[in-house]
Amino acid sequence: MQGRSDVDIVSIIICNWNYGRYLHECLDSVVNQTYRPVQIVFVDDGSTDNSIEIFKSKLATFEKNDIEHESVYYNNNGGRIRSLNRAIEIVKGEYSVILDSDDTLYDKFIEISKDVLDKERAIDPKMGFVYTNLDIIDKYGKVISQGLSEEFETEKVLLYSYIPDCGLTYTHALKECYPFDETVMVNTKHHKWQKIVRAGWKGKLIHTRLYKYRIHDRNISGINRRITSDRTKLIEKWNPHKES
Repeated sequence: MQGRSDVDIVSIIICNWNYGRYLHECLDSVVNQTYRPVQIVFVDDGSTDNSIEIFKSKLATFEKNDIEHESVYYNNNGGRIRSLNRAIEIVKGEYSVILDSDDTLYDKFIEISKDVLDKERAIDPKMGFVYTNLDIIDKYGKVISQGLSEEFETEKVLLYSYIPDCGLTYTHALKECYPFDETVMVNTKHHKWQKIVRAGWKGKLIHTRLYKYRIHDRNISGINRRITSDRTKLIEKWNPHKES
């Protein structure tokens, strides 16, 4: 990392609670990013499974692959927003990604997202984040559908939760809106995006599918499914009341 400044670094925030069975795949997807330098900030929210052991088993891999890492291990479960707030205190990159520990990134997620956000911010300094379409996978990692988001509109974001949590965000926007409300226990991503947008930041949709969102027994209720009449294809729509 010699010769690189914090402006070059992209920080990956991973807030985890008892997702050890998916954590290997999540962390590997960060290691496999085509972009460097990267910082991982891992916050474990009082897991009772083997999550911490799995994270520690990856430290040598991170160092071998030029990835900085910071970690916080809570001994009690305080909620996702507490973990997010703690991570925001630690991140050092110009941009940050909030990645759920049961999801995974495609290899060029950072490379493509950063290129788009750099160009958008050169035009409009209030452009604060980009988000992408995604593939939906089952608990085994098999792609079962696609998640298609909608274009950014300020008023729509304030009313509906349609922007995926995993976007590339200008870290200054996160820190400006910090701390987020730790009493919010459901629909935490909507709380985050609402606060960022209310502060005057804008977003941009990248239509490419750049990460995988996992459906399993602990989050399946957050997705609504419908069949489109023109293509008879399953399309996933983000639920305003999704618990994430």
